[in-house]
Amino acid sequence: MAKSHAELVPLRSTDAGVDALIGELGLSHDRLAKSIDELETGGGAPLGSRVETLSKNKIDIEQRLARIDDSFNILKAIRLDFEELGQRQAQLERSLAEVETDTDGKSLADRQNALNDFVLQSRQRISALQETLATLSAFKAELSKSQADLVPLKAPVFGIEAMIAEVGTTRDLLAKTVGEIEANGDVTLASRVDALTKSKREAEDRLARIFDNFNALDALRKDIGGVFSTIRNSLNRIG
Repeated sequence: MAKSHAELVPLRSTDAGVDALIGELGLSHDRLAKSIDELETGGGAPLGSRVETLSKNKIDIEQRLARIDDSFNILKAIRLDFEELGQRQAQLERSLAEVETDTDGKSLADRQNALNDFVLQSRQRISALQETLATLSAFKAELSKSQADLVPLKAPVFGIEAMIAEVGTTRDLLAKTVGEIEANGDVTLASRVDALTKSKREAEDRLARIFDNFNALDALRKDIGGVFSTIRNSLNRIG
């Protein structure tokens, strides 16, 4: 009891006892209440209104952040889609390159050009074969025609052999006639031709002398005419 009574002494002290502590806590409570009142009424609006406004702002910000997150997720999905499209494009390009390039390393354009050249060469060869066929057909037609034309040439009456025999007979007759002409009487054809040649030359020489005499007579006539003209002019001047 004495110990308990001794322990109660400081609790009853006016400076540090329970009453002093209660008074100090009351003052602190008043200051805290005043500070709370100032907080609740500061800024021209009650604390509840400001808290509600902050809460609404927080919700709006959270919604905006959510929308930003959604947009980010959409952009991320789009980016992933673009990456996937890029991978597919690269894969498609590789596949096209593999298709366009054969085992020998030739591109599609090279093979296409080779095919075009082959087609052109084939067309040229076909055209050449067609021309050859047309030529052979023409040759065949000509040979058939020639073979048909040979039929009458082999005829026994009007064929080549009969014609050769007839021509031979005509040749013999012609040779006989020419021989008779060349050996008419005792004078040969060459002698008669030489004689005719000499006669022709003599006739030409005589004609040349006649033309010379004619020219000389014409010149004399012109000279005489000139003399008569001179005389006539002189008489005209006198008379």
